[in-house]
Formats: sequence, structure tokens, C-alpha cells
Amino acid sequence: MRLNGFSLFGNLAGNLAGICLMAMATVVMIVQHSMVKYLAAEISVLEIIFFRTIIALLFFLPWIIRSGLAIFHTDQLGLHVLRALFQSVSAFGFFLGLAIIPLATVTALHFTTPIFAVLIGIVVLGERVSIRRWSAILVGFAGTMIILRPDTGMMGQGEVFVLASALAWAAAIIVIKILSRTDSSVTITAFMYLIMTPITLVAALFDWTWPNAVQYAWLVAIGLTGALGHVLMAEALRRAATHVVTPFDFFRLVWAALAGMVLFGETPDAFVWIGGAIVIASVSYIVWREHRSALGAKNKARKRE
Repeated sequence: MRLNGFSLFGNLAGNLAGICLMAMATVVMIVQHSMVKYLAAEISVLEIIFFRTIIALLFFLPWIIRSGLAIFHTDQLGLHVLRALFQSVSAFGFFLGLAIIPLATVTALHFTTPIFAVLIGIVVLGERVSIRRWSAILVGFAGTMIILRPDTGMMGQGEVFVLASALAWAAAIIVIKILSRTDSSVTITAFMYLIMTPITLVAALFDWTWPNAVQYAWLVAIGLTGALGHVLMAEALRRAATHVVTPFDFFRLVWAALAGMVLFGETPDAFVWIGGAIVIASVSYIVWREHRSALGAKNKARKRE
């Protein structure tokens, strides 16, 4: 799914435009997370997730309408349902974590998603992993342990929610990889929001309170920033190589720390910064190695031709 526009970056080289778009995406996402954390003190997190889903669906509706009913043709309906379930679990865990623990800690822990994705890919897709990538995975988990400090009793319910969210999102990524072999990105996105809407609605009904006018405004803003962040990141990855833009996702931790301090009086300790830096370094290396492997595979294919 392409995003037309962004003329501001029209004259920039692909990688530079991608970096700028990724930086914008990190700001938009932390704005959304800050609003969720603020509103979670007033209404149910489950309700926030439902409204974010339905508003994001409306945001993407023009793309869906433009594509016509043909986008709903798929032979993988079961996988679409599975992806939506994983995505819903991920959203529940992430937003519940936001409501309980500091914003920077949530952000740092969620950087473990690509590490979980590699591990799930090994089990589900039979992907081979070199000793270097295994080393990067172990380093990433070491960074996670520095953030959590389980020996000091710092790991609580919120941290568990966020790690479960990262694991569920990693599983969703693997399902997306499988779906992308046969279905377009528009089809995958359309099914995700259509299936997530009733799932999140049912969950929200267990703790439902009607929002007031101001809260509705916050919910609309959360839904729009969530959808915009998704589009900005997708456009960044389209404009530039994944291994180039992924390290700039680390800015999310910087913005999260600043937002936490200014808005919520949170001060992340040194362990969050050190552990977060180790995790993002590990993830960046994994992405770079995947890029090198892909280049090697392409070069071998060309030689055969």
C-alpha cells in the first residue's frame, strides 16, 4: 500500500527520505502512546483499543474502496484471522503496559519484537540462523534482562504485558510474511482491521463506559495518529532499505523518555537506557545481516542466470 504525497521529501535521495519519514513516524507513535497513557487513567484500555481500531479502519477506508471488492479475494482466510488475533493480543498487552509502567520502559522492551520474530521464524518457517545472528539474539536478550532486572524484583505485571505484546506482534509478523506470498498489502491491512474490529469490541464491552465529548476527541486523535504512524513507517520502508531506516527507530526511546519526564513525571534510570541501547544494537545487526543475506542470494541467482 503506497502513500502518495510527501512532496517535502520529493527531491531527497531514497535513503535520506526514508530516514526523515522514519523519524517522523517515531514522533507520531510516541504522541499516540502518550495520549493512550493519559486517557487510560479515565476510561478502559480495552475501550481505547476498540476506538483506535475502528478509527484506523475509517482512515484506511478510501484505499479499501478504491481497490474494490477484489481485495477481499483470498485463499488464506484462516491466516488472516490468526494474524488479527495476534495483533489484538499485541495491542492489549502494549496498551495495558502503557497504563502501568513508564513510557520509556514500554518502548525499550517492545524493541525485542524483531528478536522474537527471528526465533519464531526458526521454528515455524525453518529459517537458518548463523552463529553471528544467534550471538546478536543472545545479546538482545541480555539487554532485555538489564531493563527488567528480574533479580531485583523490578519485573512486574506491566513488563509481562509488554513482553507478551512483543511476542504476539512478532508472531503476527511471521503470519504477514506467509500471507504476503499470495495477498497484497491492501488485502492484508483490510482484513486485519475488519477482523480486529469485532474482536476489540467484544473485549471492550466487558468494561464499557460511554466517553464524554472531550474523551471522544482524544480517542479520534489516538486512532488517527496510530494510522498515520503506520503509514509513515510503511512509506519509510518503501523509500529506503530496511537496514538503513530501522536503527532510526531508536529515536522512539528518546521521545518516550522526554514525554515521560515532561508529561508524567517519569525519569527512566540508567538500566533502561543501557538495556535499550543494547537491544536496538542487536536488532540493527540482525536487520543488517538479513540485508547481507538477501544480497548474497540475489547475487547467486544472477550468476546462475
